[in-house]
Amino acid sequence: MKKETEELKREHILALDIATHCGYYSVHESGTWNFTERKRRNDNKQHLAFKETLTDFVLKHDIRRIVAEDVSVNKHFFDMRKLSEFRGVLLCICDELNLPEPEFINPKVLKKFATGNGNAGKQEMMQAYTQRFNRTPVDDNEADAFWLYQYFISKYRIN
Repeated sequence: MKKETEELKREHILALDIATHCGYYSVHESGTWNFTERKRRNDNKQHLAFKETLTDFVLKHDIRRIVAEDVSVNKHFFDMRKLSEFRGVLLCICDELNLPEPEFINPKVLKKFATGNGNAGKQEMMQAYTQRFNRTPVDDNEADAFWLYQYFISKYRIN
């Protein structure tokens, strides 16, 4: 791990479950941002909305490190392509704000960390969150972002 993380504190970290419904977790706030395209919008603005929302959040909360779920190749090509597009926007934001590249976590590793089962489903991830922390997530996206955050601070022993 680079020196940048040696001085990291929990309040400097943002975890993202990147998608059209983007789960996010930080000690400042958490939830799900909705970047669904609407027919009345001109052209494709969801990438710009993602960029602006994320940039504002990073600057507002002095975020210094982002951790995100990695893109997984699956049978849903459209989903994979959309996640890859958002990942590219995220990399661009980190470059613009002079942040280190995000740490991307393999979904199976994350599921194993959260539930003990690398093939856990959305419900199991949410149940693990509720059982361990006595808090109910807004949805599976927020739960995944929470687990990404927990995984990162555990892996690098961040106080």
